[in-house]
Amino acid sequence: MARTLGFRVDGLNQVVRGLLEIGVEVEDLKGAFSSIADMGARTAARFAPKRSGRLAGDVRGNRARSKAVVTAGRAALPYAGPINYGWAKHNIEPSMFMQRADNAVRPFALRRLEAEINIQIRRRGLN
Repeated sequence: MARTLGFRVDGLNQVVRGLLEIGVEVEDLKGAFSSIADMGARTAARFAPKRSGRLAGDVRGNRARSKAVVTAGRAALPYAGPINYGWAKHNIEPSMFMQRADNAVRPFALRRLEAEINIQIRRRGLN
């Protein structure tokens, strides 16, 4: 079963609903989510173990309408999960590179999202 990494901002759904009520579209936050995803991907790639470099090269950030997502691994790199989480049966110690990246990016992500929300509020003259 796939595990999800990341952090949840308590109250973000209410903030987004409030922004929609004042005319801010979720699309207006795409720039913030894009920069958060990019930084998350760069950070995770930096923390990824580098035997061949393929895993670090496969880390990618994707922005969605209302979130930033960082992924590593796919069918061609099925070992991303065992490298990150470990696999005791095969004596693979967890590297936790995705969690380390999440912890490192969290302060930036919160500041970036807050700044973009404030920009959108100011654009509508609602200081």
